[in-house]
Amino acid sequence: MKNYIVLGAIVLVVASGLMFYEISGKTAMPNDQKSIFVVSMTADEMSKALVNNSIAGFISWEPNPSKAVSEGYGRYLVNSKDIWENHPSCVLAISEDLKDEDMIKALVWAEVKGTRFINNPVNREIVLEYGQEFSGINENMTSAVINNTVYIEYPDLNETKRAIDIMSKADVLKKNISSLGYTDVNDFLSKLYISKYYDEVRKKLDEDPNWIPPRVNGSLRFGYIEGNSHYFAIYIAQKRGYFEKVGLITGKNLQLTGYRSGRAITDALNHREVDAAIVGTSVLLRYKINDNGRIHIVNGVNSGGTSLVVRADSNITSVDDLNGQKIATPGFGTCQDTIMRKMFNGYEIKTQ
Repeated sequence: MKNYIVLGAIVLVVASGLMFYEISGKTAMPNDQKSIFVVSMTADEMSKALVNNSIAGFISWEPNPSKAVSEGYGRYLVNSKDIWENHPSCVLAISEDLKDEDMIKALVWAEVKGTRFINNPVNREIVLEYGQEFSGINENMTSAVINNTVYIEYPDLNETKRAIDIMSKADVLKKNISSLGYTDVNDFLSKLYISKYYDEVRKKLDEDPNWIPPRVNGSLRFGYIEGNSHYFAIYIAQKRGYFEKVGLITGKNLQLTGYRSGRAITDALNHREVDAAIVGTSVLLRYKINDNGRIHIVNGVNSGGTSLVVRADSNITSVDDLNGQKIATPGFGTCQDTIMRKMFNGYEIKTQ
C-alpha cells in the first residue's frame, strides 16, 4: 500500500511539472521565470523615452549611449564587448553586381587604413578630434565611444556562427541554411564572406604601410547609417584623403549616402541604389537568408560599440534588476537585438 502512495506522489509531482509544458501551442513559464519587455524605437525615440521614464533602458550603437550619459539622463550598465567577446557587429558588404576588383580592393584598403589609424596609439589625439567632429560630443565621451568600440579588420566567423544560432532560435531567420542549397553553416559562410581582398591588402600593408593599390577608373555608391560610430574608419578615410589616393573623389565618382537604418540600406542594395555599404552583420544575415540578398562581405568594421544604458537616477545596477521591465532596441533582427538576446540569455523576451 505504501508503495502505491509513493508512486502516486511521484506521478503528482511529474504531472505538476508537465503543467509548464505547452498550453495552446506556447510553453508556459514557471512563476520565477525572468522576463524582459522589448520595444523597437529610433535613437531619438529611445532618448525621449528614457527621459520621460517610459522605458527602463535602451540598447543602441555608439554614440547614442554616450550622448545619453553626457547629457546626464543616462548611465552605462553593460557594454557588448564585455558580455560577448569578438561578437559580430558592422561589416563592409558589397553588391554581387560590383565586379570591379580594383574598386573592391581600393574600398577595403581605405577601410583598413582608417581602422589602423584609429588603433594606432600615436594618433590618439587627432582621433579624438575627429571623433568630436563626427559625433558632436565632448572629448571625454568621444574617448568612451572609442574605448567601448573594437575597430577590427576582419570578423570572427566562429562568433558569427553563434549569432546565426541566436537568430535562428529567435525565429529571425525564416529559412534553414540547408534548404538554400548549402551543405552546412561553414559552406554558407565560405560563400558569403570573401576574404581574398582583405588578405591581399593586409599582406601588402604589413610589408609596406605606405602601399597604395591601383587607382580606380569607375564610380562607387556607398551607403552607411547616419551618426553611427561604427562607420568611423570610413570617416577617417575621408579626413585623411585615403579615398582620393585611390582615385575616389567625393561628389564626383564617390557618392556617400546616409540611411536611418540597416533595413533601409538592404532595401537600397536590393534596388541597386548602392554598390557597397557598412551594415550590421545580423541585418545582412537576415537579408541574405530570408530575402536571397545578392551580397558578399569583404572585411570587418567593428565589434563592441553597443551599450545598454539605463536612467542615471535609477537603482538598476545589473541586468537582473531589469526583470519585468521594458527596454528599447533599434528593432527585431538587428545587431542590437541579437546582442540583447545574448545579454538576457535565459529570460523570456516579450516584444511589444
